[in-house]
Amino acid sequence: MPTPQAVIFDMDGTLIDTERVSQTAWRRAAADLGLDVPERIWDAFVGCSIPTSCAMINEEFGDEGLTDRLFAHQHELFFALEDEILVPREGALDALRTLADAGVTLALATTTAREHAQKEMDRFGMTPFFSTMTFGDEVSRSKPAPDIYLEAARRLDAAPETCAAVEDSMNGARAALAAGMATYLVPEWAEPAPDVALACAAVLGGLAELPAAILG
Repeated sequence: MPTPQAVIFDMDGTLIDTERVSQTAWRRAAADLGLDVPERIWDAFVGCSIPTSCAMINEEFGDEGLTDRLFAHQHELFFALEDEILVPREGALDALRTLADAGVTLALATTTAREHAQKEMDRFGMTPFFSTMTFGDEVSRSKPAPDIYLEAARRLDAAPETCAAVEDSMNGARAALAAGMATYLVPEWAEPAPDVALACAAVLGGLAELPAAILG
């Protein structure tokens, strides 16, 4: 496989270990409200938009007021935990540095809004590696729709099929695949669905494996 014209990274769970913080906050919020949420729902939340996540909880418990309380409480807990336990995902900075040093153009495509995502990218010294960054509040449809990857490619003036994407979630991988990009999946929380794993260029055990997979 030829070296891509650009590599487009997801942020949450891929570069920054926000999923560990998010999953901790979800479980604490549910416990505080006395809810027994099935594990399949927590797994499905990885890379999922807020409206879709709300719909899952509404369908499970049939109480929109309860859903609102759960999400509000999780939001509070997330930001309380964020400063305490949030870290880059292992190997993230080294992978970015290796690819950048090899002359590969890097871009970001995250469903998180700019106001929050930019703060995290700056906090961990990742911003300088990226030529462009596309945020969730800049596109109309969230992953698994391909919109954010198509917009990221447009901003790079690159054809989507000449780009690679790096993702940790099933929704994110589906978005990148739908955009026509070679997709490298580095899962952490959820096991990759067989159809997604088969469609990806590679399923990796960690970001330390990424530069070699992309550069050959």
